[in-house]
Amino acid sequence: MGKIEEAQKAVAAAQENLEKVMKEEKSAVVADIKDKIVAMGITKGDLRGAAMKQLLGKDYEKVYPPKK
Repeated sequence: MGKIEEAQKAVAAAQENLEKVMKEEKSAVVADIKDKIVAMGITKGDLRGAAMKQLLGKDYEKVYPPKK
């Protein structure tokens, strides 16, 4: 059982490291995109479709009510 427990600990440590690296990478990507948006002067009016839905989230239907 010793080898199995060691392997499980190694997998758990690797998973924790992966999650940490993914979080750091995500933060870096978000910061980069924010900088590009500001540099290009992109506004909500420049976005359409899925990007706008994701940006507004649950408020999308308040801003753009569905057509009857």
